[in-house]
Amino acid sequence: MTESKRFSSTLRVVLGVLILLALGLGIWWLLGNRDSWERGEALSAALRPLIEKRDTEQSVVARAILENYLETRANASRWSGVYWGFTFAAATLSALAGLILKFETIVKNEGVKKDVAAIFAVAAALLITISSGGDFQRKWQANRIAAAELERTGYEFLEKNGADARSFLASVGQTLFRRHLAIAGGNENRADTAEVAKTAARIR
Repeated sequence: MTESKRFSSTLRVVLGVLILLALGLGIWWLLGNRDSWERGEALSAALRPLIEKRDTEQSVVARAILENYLETRANASRWSGVYWGFTFAAATLSALAGLILKFETIVKNEGVKKDVAAIFAVAAALLITISSGGDFQRKWQANRIAAAELERTGYEFLEKNGADARSFLASVGQTLFRRHLAIAGGNENRADTAEVAKTAARIR
């Protein structure tokens, strides 16, 4: 192997490693820091006085609303990071696959350029396939919608000052049930049907 070919091979490996390392670090930083972003602070502060009333229905319900809200918000944040991380990584690799073929001075060996471009293109396709197959977008959206519904339930609970507290648990349960259906690929019609059946059974 000539000196020029060895240099081209080394450059190819270094370039690929640096790009993949940069992408990996970017995704790792995004996912690692999303949990530190403030979320739900207003609702948490508003529900805290009711939660501190130990051994009361208001305390039990307020804690259930808040903990489920924070959990779904955190899940939405994580799945959002995974989904967009995969999407941006795939877009970057796809763009690099086309760009590297245009290099004239950085990578001169045509065989090397084609190999690296093919690797980037395949990696981009795999990321998109994994993201689509794993339903990352649907999981993110299902948790985000559930968090919004729980937030609304929390403020309705506060508006009524915790009156008839246990009645709000049904709303929390329905929200979580719809979230599970959405993640599993169900739909709201199934949730509505289940609720109608439950209501009919109570009437009988």
